[in-house]
Amino acid sequence: MTGIDIAISLISRDDFEGLSLKPYLCPADYWTIGYGNRFLSDGSPVSATTKPITQAQALDLLRQTVMAQQVKLRAFVTVPLTDYQEGALLSWQFNVGSNAARTSTLVRLLNQRRYVAAAAQFLVWDKATVRGSLIVLPGLAKRRRIESGVFLGRSVSTTQTG
Repeated sequence: MTGIDIAISLISRDDFEGLSLKPYLCPADYWTIGYGNRFLSDGSPVSATTKPITQAQALDLLRQTVMAQQVKLRAFVTVPLTDYQEGALLSWQFNVGSNAARTSTLVRLLNQRRYVAAAAQFLVWDKATVRGSLIVLPGLAKRRRIESGVFLGRSVSTTQTG
C-alpha cells in the first residue's frame, strides 16, 4: 500500500470521517460532504445547497484531496518517510489542514529525525473548536491514537480502535 492508499483507508473508516453523500455540518461547524471534504473537486466550498454525490464520487474527491495534500506534505517534511508514516501524516493533515500541519511541533520534531517524539505529537491534536471553545473530542483522541500507531508501523487493519 502507498501512503495515499493508507491515508484513504484511515480517513474513510466509519470511526474517522464517516461517509455522507449529502452536505452536513461537522462538529467544528464547517459544511462537508463525502468523507469530510470541505471543498469540491472544482475547488468551490461545500455549502448547505451542494448537490448530493455518490460513494464513487466521494472516494474520487477524497483521493484528489489526499494527492494534493501529499504534494504539500512533501514540501514541508524534509526527512524520509515509510508508506505508513506518510499515510498517517496525510490522514492527520486532512483533518487539521496543511497550514496547521506545516507549522506544528509534530513536523518540527519529524524534520529533526525524532520519529518517536513526532509520533507522540499526534496525541496532542485531540481538540476542536466547538461553539467557540476548544474541547477534547473522544473521537479525535481515538483517531490520533490510531494515526500514531500507524505512523509507528502498525497495519491499518490491525490497529486497535478502542
